Amino acid sequence: MAAMLVLVLLMLLGSGIGNGLAFLLGKSMGLSLTEVIQSFSRESPLAERNFLRATTLFSHLFTFALPAILLASLLYRRQWVQFLKLDRFLNFNILSAGVFFLLGTFVLSQLAYWLNRQIPLPYWASDMESSAGRLVQGLLVMESPWELAFTVLVVAILPALGEELVFRGVLQQALEKATGRPVAAIWIAALIFSAFHLQFAGLLPRLLLGAGLGYLFYWTGSLWAPIIAHFVINGVQVAGQYYQQQNLPETSLQEVNWPAIGIAAVLVAGLSSYLYRYHKNHNRPPVP
Repeated sequence: MAAMLVLVLLMLLGSGIGNGLAFLLGKSMGLSLTEVIQSFSRESPLAERNFLRATTLFSHLFTFALPAILLASLLYRRQWVQFLKLDRFLNFNILSAGVFFLLGTFVLSQLAYWLNRQIPLPYWASDMESSAGRLVQGLLVMESPWELAFTVLVVAILPALGEELVFRGVLQQALEKATGRPVAAIWIAALIFSAFHLQFAGLLPRLLLGAGLGYLFYWTGSLWAPIIAHFVINGVQVAGQYYQQQNLPETSLQEVNWPAIGIAAVLVAGLSSYLYRYHKNHNRPPVP
């Protein structure tokens, strides 16, 4: 697991670079990142919203995407694209099945969120949840198409790329190689993915979504499937916030919509079977 240690070191180095760039940007704008975060809310001005969006952009780019690509390049040189399984492009039917599978998983995750909410949190964890929710809601204030585009970039596109490169492209494959158990690798990577967000009220639903993304990667043999599905899930929420000015389902759900849960369960079961058959018919060995 030496590669994992290198990845962690690269991510820490990238995080430092991202924070440094955010600091320099803040200085040029006359803003302090610490002060902006402490007071940030839905009422914060446009300059502060865009400053935090830019900070988020640096974070995803330098903490996730670039370290994963750099590690793959160091380990596999010219075969890094094949290792990350970015060389396999899927047909429209499989991609569509993957997207709807994850949408169904997202609906099921709302039940997991409701269950998660029944677990009492200590004060410090509740305070972290409140701060995180305040930041998210502030970032989702979008008063123009340009703000919408910037938000889609930093909330949907870059997380889909960076997080899938790290948690599925590198971590899940390393765990599968170490354990020889693909299903165990999927769930361990999903647990780390969920814990990495440091939002305790969302631990179970993110675990479920992470597992869904992991199964998509395993079944299709292409990282593009979880990347695109991840983007769609985040993008739909951003677009819904912009056009309808409603809260994200994860932060607003108070009770379970059982009919939706039932429909989602049938959808996920059917598409799981379809994608599993695709996996059996198109399985190929990984890059050594």
